[in-house]
Amino acid sequence: MSPASTRACCHASSRLKLLPSIDDLAGKEYGEEIPFRWDANRTSESSANCQLLTAHYNCQMSDDLSIQGTLEETTVPDLFRSIVRSSETAMLSLESNRRTDTIYFNEGRIISATSTDPDMGLAETLLRSGELNFQQYNNALEHLVLSRRIGALLCELGYLQPDELIRAVERQASAIVLNAMAYRTGEYSIDFTPQLPNEIIALPLISERLILDGIRRIEYWSLITRGVGRPERMVELVPGADMRVHQLELTDEEQHVLSLVAENSQSVEELCARSYLSNFATFRTIWGLLVVNLVQDAETTALFEKRAAVETEYELEALVERYNTIFQSIFALVFQRIGDHTYDFMDRVTRHLSPETMPYLSGMSFVNEGRIDFDQLLNNLYASGSHDHTTIVHNVLNELLYGWIVEIKAEGWAAVEAEVARMAESVRR
Repeated sequence: MSPASTRACCHASSRLKLLPSIDDLAGKEYGEEIPFRWDANRTSESSANCQLLTAHYNCQMSDDLSIQGTLEETTVPDLFRSIVRSSETAMLSLESNRRTDTIYFNEGRIISATSTDPDMGLAETLLRSGELNFQQYNNALEHLVLSRRIGALLCELGYLQPDELIRAVERQASAIVLNAMAYRTGEYSIDFTPQLPNEIIALPLISERLILDGIRRIEYWSLITRGVGRPERMVELVPGADMRVHQLELTDEEQHVLSLVAENSQSVEELCARSYLSNFATFRTIWGLLVVNLVQDAETTALFEKRAAVETEYELEALVERYNTIFQSIFALVFQRIGDHTYDFMDRVTRHLSPETMPYLSGMSFVNEGRIDFDQLLNNLYASGSHDHTTIVHNVLNELLYGWIVEIKAEGWAAVEAEVARMAESVRR
């Protein structure tokens, strides 16, 4: 038995608590958002989710824990969706049309936005809304110097009252977000951080309503179909969605489409046939409801059978064992660094698991060098009544790997991080 295994047996009860059982979890509220959902039918959405889930999937991880990619492979709304649902604190930078927009998220909420686009400045926003006239705008620019903020200057000149400044900045940030959501080409990067820069003011923006408004303004069919996917895609109402509808103040069109989805699981094509809206507007509305997690994918029995045929129980066991080899190696690397504190470290790793994943790991303590007990996992899968075992197992494994990566990054162990990145790449092949 290795030193890690020996110490694990000695300290299991004091270091790690067993994850709650499915019975314990029944009826408990974990929140309405589901951070990670993989869907082979959603090219742009699954691309965004996979990149947030593990940095080794079709992306690059920098020293600052950032993910980069191109907007040709995803959409801005689906990037928003992934960050919001995983409750990340991050800065999303979008480079498109020779400008750079930065959207700031705090624990999954959009709180601010900036842009290098001169037409998205605060003064320009007020000029468009009629709160500044042409003479006031020009006079403000004449008095503006590099060391001054335009907002403070407008207040000093008497063009804006101090209590109006936050509302004006809120409108400016909203305009930047709404404009950015229609980008079709360009590059993006997501920089994860425990704390945003001090100069960023948290604005009272309603993220989901802002996202719905942004999608409602999109007129590009190519972008909408990239977000929705195939017309055969089956969708259904998210459990508890009716409780959130009142908070979002849905438009008549959104309420209409949502009421159709609420009747029963249907394909996007069937919803288009039943809706009084145009097919274009129905597609776009469905996309918006998917992004804000009021509507989700409804898997069919035929799809379950197809996936079950692709990966049998034995193949899943082999998959888990490949990841267990990685987890065991990572555990050993961390144990060399901090010894018995590795068990506290494992506690932090499991905090990155999404609420929907926790029940599948009930009864496990990970004291056996971070390995997953496949038999226990399989029992939990059957007990949950879930059919899509393949997707669930992939999610469980990748969320655990994601937790290791984040915690190792937080410790600043560059050598360990490089070795883990190599392991992660090898298990992906």
